[in-house]
Parts: sequence; C-alpha cells; structure tokens
Amino acid sequence: MFSDRLWLLKAAAAVGLLSLVCTLSHQDITVRFPPVERVALSWEALRDHTFHLTGQRVFAADAQGFQIGTQVGPLRLLTDTPPPVGSYVTFNARPVGPRTLQILAMDVHSGYTWKRPLNYVISILTVLGYFWLVRRRFSWAPEQGFIRGKY
Repeated sequence: MFSDRLWLLKAAAAVGLLSLVCTLSHQDITVRFPPVERVALSWEALRDHTFHLTGQRVFAADAQGFQIGTQVGPLRLLTDTPPPVGSYVTFNARPVGPRTLQILAMDVHSGYTWKRPLNYVISILTVLGYFWLVRRRFSWAPEQGFIRGKY
C-alpha cells in the first residue's frame, strides 16, 4: 500500500472513496436540513423546520419584510426591521406560507461585498506563500513515484 507501485490506481481509489463519502454525507445532510427552495413547493411539511441561510442578498424590501432570490424564484421574508436593498443578510427563519418565511433572528453584514473577496485573496496568498517556503522540500520525478521527499 505504501510503495510506489500502482500509485495512479491507488490515487484514483482514494479519490473515488472520498467522493463516495462526500456523496453519502451530502444525501444525509439534505435529508436532515432540506434546502430552502422546498418552501416554494410544500411549506406545510416544513412548518416546524428552522432554515439558516447566510450571505443572502436583499433584492426588494418594504415595511413588512424583504425578498431574496433563490433557484426557484424570490422568497419573501417577514420582519419588523427589513434591511436595505442590496445588503447581505444571514438569518434563521420558519415557513409561514407558500414562498414566505418569518424571520426569527437576522444579522445584516456591512462591507460584505469587499470583505468576502478580501478573505479569499488573503487565503490564496497564504497557501501560495506556504508552497513557496516549502518548495525545496519536495521534488517530483515521475519515474521514481508521485511526490517524494528529498531526505
């Protein structure tokens, strides 16, 4: 198992097993935590379920609530303090009607449009910096195996 013989087959098996674990986990999570789009189809069955959504953009707002976009069209969220149009929100909500949810808790994210991309840039630069620091520790000679240490 730890030799370089058939390394490509071993790597393919590892990727296949990882994808199987991810698929089974996704199916289990979807059953436990259904997507919010199901509120548009059968909200009565989900009446006791609390949905948690993060980083949702507000497309429309009025005195009673606001709307967010989903894959099946807009969803209406009822709240006493609707956020301004264009802002990003994270919330917990329960279905109260077709395509309608009642907000239980909500956070409005200020600076979301520049903070999130900045987070990605810093993360990528950190990984690239790490790879640059350890570049001499590893070498790649395909005839000797996939990745081998120098020592």
